Amino acid sequence: MHYSLRQYRDEAQSHSHSDFHQIIISDLGTLELEVEGCGGEVCGRRMAFVEAGKTHAYRAEGLNRFFVLDVDADLASQTGIEALWAEHGQAATYLDVRHDQQAGLMGLLGGLSTRARGRLPASAGEVSQQDDCDEEWLVAAVRQILATSRKADLFRDVSAQNLPVRLSRVMAWAEARLGEDITITDLAGVASQSESSLFAAFQRHLGTSPIRWLTEQRLQMAMALLRDPDFDLSISELSGVVGFTDQSAFSRAFSRRFGRAPVSLKR
Repeated sequence: MHYSLRQYRDEAQSHSHSDFHQIIISDLGTLELEVEGCGGEVCGRRMAFVEAGKTHAYRAEGLNRFFVLDVDADLASQTGIEALWAEHGQAATYLDVRHDQQAGLMGLLGGLSTRARGRLPASAGEVSQQDDCDEEWLVAAVRQILATSRKADLFRDVSAQNLPVRLSRVMAWAEARLGEDITITDLAGVASQSESSLFAAFQRHLGTSPIRWLTEQRLQMAMALLRDPDFDLSISELSGVVGFTDQSAFSRAFSRRFGRAPVSLKR
């Protein structure tokens, strides 16, 4: 088993690895991660398990630092890590570490960072120092965290939540107008609250900002249209349909989100 202390660039990259799984834990910042159609973020108490053999795209803005644990697939099977992930989450998705397990996660990070933190160059990109680590201790720590975690999604199923009426109203309003020019002022007006209050509500209940949520809905709509066998629009037309005024901006956002250019999916 190996670990890396990594920083990621503000540009979409993708790859896969067939012989080992990866467990990704945030020490600083947010990593946007897309694993074969399952999108989310690694940040705070949210960690990710990337199943061996699955292509994943990733990017991170600003200062960031992540612990990436490369776990041999055979070892993960023998020690029960795969079974725990399948039981409490699902391969290629995300788990939230519960508040009462935060100390365990921080202990794991702290033990690794004692050896790795000082080695990371200020200009580091994706690749950084790797080390062998105490497999028995690390497996025990990871199993404890997985065993008490719960499944998580970046944009959770709102039907399963007790969302405030104002928030539900503004989300429904925006979802019906994804092709229109919508501003934060418009959203706040529909919600009948200040922009700062609306921002706080989105962060609290959805874990993201209003504009990022809106952009996600637009990109998901674009993906759905591209996968429709009857789709017959140019990429320029598609960008307008989902609310982007600039085709280049749409293509960049789509590529960052899904790890592929929209033109590559056009039938």
